[in-house]
Amino acid sequence: MRYRIVLPLLAALAQPVAAEDLLSLYERAIVASPELSSSEYTLDVLKAQEDQAFGKLLPEVSVVGSYSLNQFHQQRFGFQRETNKDYPGTRASVTLQQPIFDLQAYLLMKSQQAKTSQYEENLLSAHQKLIADLLERYVNALKAKDKSEIIAAELASTEKQLARVEAMSQRQLAMITDKYELQARTETLRTELIDSDNDAQIALEKLRELTGDAVGPIQPARLNAVQLPPEGAIDTWVRQAGQINPEVQALKHAVESARQSINAYQAGHLPRIEVQLSGTYSDTVYNNLTTAPYDITSASVQAVVPIYEGGITSAKVREAQARKRLAEADLEKKLREFEQITRAAYLDMVTSPKRSEATDRQLRASEQSRDAMKKGYELGVVTIVDLLNAEKQLSEARKAQREARYRYFMARSSLYYQTGRLIGDELLKFNQWLVADSRTGKKQH
Repeated sequence: MRYRIVLPLLAALAQPVAAEDLLSLYERAIVASPELSSSEYTLDVLKAQEDQAFGKLLPEVSVVGSYSLNQFHQQRFGFQRETNKDYPGTRASVTLQQPIFDLQAYLLMKSQQAKTSQYEENLLSAHQKLIADLLERYVNALKAKDKSEIIAAELASTEKQLARVEAMSQRQLAMITDKYELQARTETLRTELIDSDNDAQIALEKLRELTGDAVGPIQPARLNAVQLPPEGAIDTWVRQAGQINPEVQALKHAVESARQSINAYQAGHLPRIEVQLSGTYSDTVYNNLTTAPYDITSASVQAVVPIYEGGITSAKVREAQARKRLAEADLEKKLREFEQITRAAYLDMVTSPKRSEATDRQLRASEQSRDAMKKGYELGVVTIVDLLNAEKQLSEARKAQREARYRYFMARSSLYYQTGRLIGDELLKFNQWLVADSRTGKKQH
């Protein structure tokens, strides 16, 4: 089934890529996912159980045949002579049984159908969860990669400043404390870079968990993607979460399955009626005594009226009622959870454009502040600590700028996931918006 899901994306995945992007990772993850395999196998089990439940309403035909070798011995009585005789015996019968009223079997079949529908929705939910998980891990890998690049850039700038101050210090044109401050900051940045590089590798390993094999360098993020607002009002998205989300639909089917089970077990108090048709051919009778060959054809109606089974039927009804209440509680809990997450994701998407614009202004201001601090330090009007703080502030602004973009995409992913719309076509859009176009080597705007 997963291969049918991925078919619309095969054309986009056909071309080789220089670095990993969302689509190439998705292609590998959907094939390697044990969660999807588990959902598929569970669904296969439920479909087989549904066929078994349906089979109880279909006619049952059986053929029985026997061939026997018999030895007849009759003892002497009075003036009679003993009798010994060997003879073969044959017997064949055909029986057809067809239920014409078995309400319990019918309702149990309906309950099983609802359970199958539940796990069909669970499979769709597992597929969407895989996409959401892939997006989250990809964004986390981008964050870790960006952090390393930003620290490396600050480290390069600080090392350059340190080399300049060391050269000036040799000519006694710079204070020794400035040199020590720069050396301390350089070593701190080197330590942070080691940690951030390690975090970036760990993030790739988390992607590897999804794909089942090694993940190479990933495509960098685009900072110029248009952040589209969510279509429609927030209440519309909340309603969609309750009407489309496959997890919610699965729980609704679970409630329906439990309801049908209650009706089915209550029907256990009703009679069961079936038609029986049979045909028999034999040349033996009771005790395998030989007789002239004969055949019998019969038709009958059989009714079974349950009287008492030790309270088993009533106990099954109570169990089904408890399962229904449990399923209803799970459904209500999930609806409230999805509403809260959907509203939060919607609001995050609405505010994301302004947040991104603010971080752009923050970055420009931080760059100007750093440049001014450089000139001020050269003129001797600011200290090296002021310059280092400006460099650190610039790094934080760069991180904030990227974090604002990633927050938008994670909010969009969450919103579409909660409403059951995070499918393959949406992943294509994410790949176009989030990463450079590795198919053509160009960047889209």
